[in-house]
Amino acid sequence: MEKNKNNIVNLQEKLAEAERKARLKDLQQISNSSKELSDIQRSLLDLMQEITGEKHFIGKEKDIFAGEPFNQTMHRNLDLLTRINYLTTAEESFLFRIQAYLEFKSNVIICREDKFKKKRKNVMEDDYELPKAATVSDIAEMIGKSREKTSLIMNSLKKKEILLNPEGAGQVSENGRSVSPRTWIVNPYIMICAPRKNEVKLDKLTMRLFQHSLKNLKDQNGKKVNLPVRFF
Repeated sequence: MEKNKNNIVNLQEKLAEAERKARLKDLQQISNSSKELSDIQRSLLDLMQEITGEKHFIGKEKDIFAGEPFNQTMHRNLDLLTRINYLTTAEESFLFRIQAYLEFKSNVIICREDKFKKKRKNVMEDDYELPKAATVSDIAEMIGKSREKTSLIMNSLKKKEILLNPEGAGQVSENGRSVSPRTWIVNPYIMICAPRKNEVKLDKLTMRLFQHSLKNLKDQNGKKVNLPVRFF
């Protein structure tokens, strides 16, 4: 029995050693291939310089999606809201139109000119300009609706915990009067304007504001239902 046990241990060690050697061989082949490719590229660049008298560089074609803003919709959560008829057609239309104006990582609705403003190169850190949060009037103009209708839809979505508009500090001038500044934020459990590869790279304040939202959903029969996806 002891001899069989030793044989099994020896076999396992030999297999592990064989696997290690195979991996080293693969790595060496990859390294050799990379070196060969690098040598070929260098030879081509030297040849181009010899022909033209100018230095050339090898670059990759730019990804057509690089730097292009986009949102991600939480499909299963949206499917649940659709099945329980949680949103009206007007509210769905609003959310579809407004998603083009979400601020990256915060989900704040910002003004069109700030959303699509080209970034200046070599901007100093203290030269940063905070994008302007869109007011109801700004949003109405952006989506092509009247202010009154836009306000009704947004307040309805606020009651349904899809939108939030916390009051900020200080005073701003709006329509000829001084009011407290408000920021409208879209619930990231429905759509998110932030990278979500391996981890949620969303503003922590936004996550705190919506952390306990949409926990009292009910279907048409009054039965409580839960969001399929909660990632914070």
